[in-house]
Amino acid sequence: MIDEIDFAEPAILAVLTAVLEPAGRLLLKEKGDEIVTPHPAFRLFATANAVGAMSAYRHLYQGANLMNEAFLDRWRVYLMDYLSPADEARVLMRTFAPRLDEALAHTLAAIAAECRTAFVREDLASAFSTRRLIDWTELMLRHGDPERAAGPVIYSKVSAEDATLIRSIIRHHIDLDA
Repeated sequence: MIDEIDFAEPAILAVLTAVLEPAGRLLLKEKGDEIVTPHPAFRLFATANAVGAMSAYRHLYQGANLMNEAFLDRWRVYLMDYLSPADEARVLMRTFAPRLDEALAHTLAAIAAECRTAFVREDLASAFSTRRLIDWTELMLRHGDPERAAGPVIYSKVSAEDATLIRSIIRHHIDLDA
C-alpha cells in the first residue's frame, strides 16, 4: 500500500512502471542488477488526493504531483467522494457515542455537506474534510460551544471571507445565540 502516491517524486514512480506491467519485474541496480519477480498474488494499492479527474484540486494539496498518462494507465483509478451526510452522521455517532446525540450528528454532517457544496460552486476556497468535521465535533463536545470550537479548527484555517461564509452556514443550522 502506497499512501499519498501523488506526493512521490516522478523519478521514483518511474521505477514502479516495470512492476506494474503484466509479468512485471523490478530491477535493483544497487544490488548488482538483481531482478525481483513479484509473487503471483502480489497486488499494489495506492491512495492519492489529486490524481486523474481530481487533479483540478491539486492546489489544495501543495506538493502533490500531476501523474502522467503512461503511469496512470497502469492503474485502475477509483474516485472516492465524501460520505453522504447520513453516513457521515453515522461516523460521528460511532466516534463520539454516547456523548453526541443523533440530531446534532446529522446537523454537523449537513453543515459539512453544505460547505462542500459551496466549495464546488467555488464560493469557498477549500473543502470541509471529514477529519476537520471530527476535530470540530470533538472540540465542540469538550467546550459545549460550536462557535468557540470552530475558531481553531475551522476559521483559523481559512481566509476571513471563507470564515464568514462558513460561520453563516453554521448559524443557518445551529442557533448560536441560544
